Amino acid sequence: MAHLPQANGHGPARFAGQAWRALNSRRSWPARRRLRLFFVLAFVISWGAWPLTLLNPESSPLVPFGPALAAVLVAVASGGKDGLLRLLRRLAGWRVPGRWYVVALGLPCLLVVAAAALTVAGGAPIPGFAPNPGWFMLIGTFASTLVIVGLFEELGWRGYALPLMQRNHTALAAALLLGAVWVAWHLPELVSDPTGQRPPLPFLLMVIAQSVLLTWIYNSTSSSKTRLTTEPGDPAGPGGVPLCMVFHAAFNTSGALVLPALAGPHYLTLWWTLALLHVLAALVVIAYAGPSRLVRTLDTEASHGIT
Repeated sequence: MAHLPQANGHGPARFAGQAWRALNSRRSWPARRRLRLFFVLAFVISWGAWPLTLLNPESSPLVPFGPALAAVLVAVASGGKDGLLRLLRRLAGWRVPGRWYVVALGLPCLLVVAAAALTVAGGAPIPGFAPNPGWFMLIGTFASTLVIVGLFEELGWRGYALPLMQRNHTALAAALLLGAVWVAWHLPELVSDPTGQRPPLPFLLMVIAQSVLLTWIYNSTSSSKTRLTTEPGDPAGPGGVPLCMVFHAAFNTSGALVLPALAGPHYLTLWWTLALLHVLAALVVIAYAGPSRLVRTLDTEASHGIT
């Protein structure tokens, strides 16, 4: 096929080629550069509402969608449209073995209920729970939490940051580092909480241990059979994030129902018990799945950093 000549190599075709190469060059961003930008944006966006608590102490000091929006912005900046689509495909991995839904729903509820039961066994009065909210209210609370907490946080923390961190760290090291960042992200809630709803030290311990559990769930439900082709340094294919969202929403929903019922002199004991149970669960997972990959099933192939 004949081609139209271009004078001295100039013209629209050359300009289009340069633009395309410039777009593609964004995908060569190293993982560390992406992570730095992601973390900065996640904190800046999320903490933007903190000063407003001076005007209204009852307002939330955190913008919940900060991590998700930061992930979207960095994905677009580093990979353009393809980078954004790869990130959004993190939300497509709902088809996983049913046992993982049992884990994601049951484990956080079990930890909360067990902490309450042990606190009562240790001398706390039997709590008087509020009237049964009903199944529709319970499902509605879980569904809203799945979006406001699960989606807005997990798309960023587990969907974007974790796979990139696992490129240069073992799964356990990445989980612990991300857990520390996750704790720091909650700082406005800890500082601006006059009621002591989240005692800082047990909360710190619980969040870091929970990061290990979520990394185990993410890695174990990210299947090589369903992932798509990715560019080096990009988050892996479908899987992982949806079950992390379910775990996060189940924990917050069960915690909101159970923990306030034990408010009072035994509340700190409840939180320390909850934190230590999380640590125990994390240690069991590490022993079972191994610290290197935090995944037990042999047919789950490492994808971009699960090393």
